[in-house]
Amino acid sequence: MSEALSLIPSWFDTTFMGHGHCYLWRSDLVVLHTVSDTLIAASYFTIPVALYVLLHKRKDLEYDWMFVLFALFIFCCGLTHLMAVYNVWNGAYYVSGGLKALTALVSLLTAALIWPLIPKAVSLPRPAELQAANHELQAEIALRLSSEQSLEKAHVELKGRIEELTRTKLRLEQEIEQRSRLERQQLEQTRALTRSNEDLEQFAFIASHDLREPLRKLLAFTQMLMSGKYGEFNEKGEQFVRYIREAAERMDALLNSLLGYSRISTSREGHENVNLARIVDEACRDLQLRIDETGATIQVDDLCRVHGDPAQLRQLIQNLLSNSLKYCSPETPPVISVVARPNEASGRCEVIVSDNGIGFDMAYGEQIFEVFKRLHGRGEYEGTGMGLAICRKIVERHGGRITAQGSEGEGAQFRFDLPLAAEPGGSA
Repeated sequence: MSEALSLIPSWFDTTFMGHGHCYLWRSDLVVLHTVSDTLIAASYFTIPVALYVLLHKRKDLEYDWMFVLFALFIFCCGLTHLMAVYNVWNGAYYVSGGLKALTALVSLLTAALIWPLIPKAVSLPRPAELQAANHELQAEIALRLSSEQSLEKAHVELKGRIEELTRTKLRLEQEIEQRSRLERQQLEQTRALTRSNEDLEQFAFIASHDLREPLRKLLAFTQMLMSGKYGEFNEKGEQFVRYIREAAERMDALLNSLLGYSRISTSREGHENVNLARIVDEACRDLQLRIDETGATIQVDDLCRVHGDPAQLRQLIQNLLSNSLKYCSPETPPVISVVARPNEASGRCEVIVSDNGIGFDMAYGEQIFEVFKRLHGRGEYEGTGMGLAICRKIVERHGGRITAQGSEGEGAQFRFDLPLAAEPGGSA
């Protein structure tokens, strides 16, 4: 060991002749070798610096240890060239040899480790492949951006629709609340109407029993007084008794009309197919005496079959015919026509009853159907003012509507519709 340590000082022995003696100290050779080795050394020293900068900026590079070995190898090569410049004038050949041995060791290590990396380096993608992958990545990024924009647009549209649905929901809730309120009002009105019908039924009962009984007694007693069996009256007395009897008879007619009107609302008779021509014929037979007195002519067209309450339809036709006979012109015999116009599409039959009587002012076209409404005084024409009101009640109970048209001195026309018979070929 001591012998080896004793050899170390000889390694730095510079008593050897420099390479300049080999160049015969020719200036051109000395300059050529020294400048070349200096430039090579300088170049070698810059390469590790460049590798350091590369590793510092690209810390994601793989196999960085290989870059370190390669930088160490290049640095050692630079030292050998720098030592060659030194040995031109000095003979430090032991140091030069040691540097070359270090360079050889690093070179062998680098060469031994670089070969296994070659397959991995070959498998690395080429620039063209990287560029293609980059293009694909850019396209994918563009696609994603487009998708994000579409999603953003869809989000905005969805948000708008949600707001619209919210507004619609609020509007529907308001409508539902309003409908509920209307239904409650309608229910209250229905209950009020039910109570009104019950009151009307009760009134009909009272009118048919409690009111008619004293009225019958009044008529009977006035008849007895007018018979003369219970004393004689002077002319004024007889007139007063006659007034009482006429008022009682008028009251009896009013009660009969009210009873007829109320019974239309409360009647529970079923509907059936009815021959309208037979209804008109029966009504004419009931009014035959009045027809003969007025010299009236009844013109009946081919009438259709309808579906309804036979008794009420007979009362309807009889009231309209009676109305035409009552309000006829004194100078002209009444001519009354009954026409039917069936409409298969709507399932209804329009019936028209017209006359050539005195007519009426169209300003009263709706009022004539009101209860107790009269356009003329009792002294001109008899009646209670309930006939047309009963007609409208009957038509409405059959799901129809009745209207009146007329002109003073030119007659009147009544139009109403009834449901057609379900089986046109059936019997009435």
